Amino acid sequence: MTRCVFAVPGDLATPTGGYVYARKILPLLAERLRVEICPLPAGFPLASEAELHEAAATLAARDAPGTVFFIDGLAYGTLPVSTLKALKRPIVALVHHPLGLEEGLTSSERAHLLKKEDEALDLARHVVAPSQGTARELTRLFGVPAGKITVAEPGILRGARAQGASAGQPLHIVSVGSLAPRKGYGVLIDALNEVRDLSWRATIAGSLDRSPETAALVRRRLSEYWFEERVRLAGQLAEATLSALYTSADVFALASLYEGYGMAFAEAMAHGLPVIASGEGAVSDTVPSSAGFVCATGDVAAFAGALRSLLSNPALRREKAEGAWRHGQTLPDWGRTADTIAQVLERIAE
Repeated sequence: MTRCVFAVPGDLATPTGGYVYARKILPLLAERLRVEICPLPAGFPLASEAELHEAAATLAARDAPGTVFFIDGLAYGTLPVSTLKALKRPIVALVHHPLGLEEGLTSSERAHLLKKEDEALDLARHVVAPSQGTARELTRLFGVPAGKITVAEPGILRGARAQGASAGQPLHIVSVGSLAPRKGYGVLIDALNEVRDLSWRATIAGSLDRSPETAALVRRRLSEYWFEERVRLAGQLAEATLSALYTSADVFALASLYEGYGMAFAEAMAHGLPVIASGEGAVSDTVPSSAGFVCATGDVAAFAGALRSLLSNPALRREKAEGAWRHGQTLPDWGRTADTIAQVLERIAE
């Protein structure tokens, strides 16, 4: 049986899409591979020299015959070339999206991360990406050959079809994602202000601790617009509670700036919700036009226009909801995701 050393930085319980992906596939990979979790320091991708040395020692200690390293991109993209070249066993990198495209970086940090990831990806035997959009970015930015990349789309949270608000109640808009710069909540809230004349309420579900500065900005913007009673910050939700939230909604809206896949968009469609989206990367691949609208990144007017269209036109809302439901039923489950990855790891280990 192939021995897979899965190396991941920080706490595997972290409430972001990349860590959810890892938590879902690991037990499924363990059904056909000998999986060992290899914790790396939490400072990645901007790890200190001490953390880089610790990571090198941790990986070297697991470099045994019959092993394939499966390294999460949050760490892989900034591991020193010397560390990677020292490993005798093959490496498969799991890249959710290029590190240098994250929001909130300085120009020097962005350039550093792109350079380091370019160097690291050249040394990977193979790369797993969550979407065709991310695969294209890896080829465009780093010249990774298409034949060296396997796309393993995330499985998704499924649940009952959305029922929406009760008759006579405000329509319910739901947004899901950690309150972090890349999720574009400032755009969403500004767009909600443009449609404040319509009857709606909104729930934002996502970690309030991931970026305290962003959470504070969102709270301040809600206060400025007097939205405290119309927009609820629900925090991080358990899966069952999150599924129930989707089911209670009429519209899903998330103004991301960039997504390597966009799991929340997929989950919303799997619950039959019409989607208003934005963002570079994989967003336009994840959300088909039959299921909603993909707006230009950061375009408040376009996002507000899409909101107004869905909120004020019940027939259009039903049409997009039906398209979302149909598309959602075609999306993969985690078993398929894990099977795709396991095939790669077994092949590379041979």
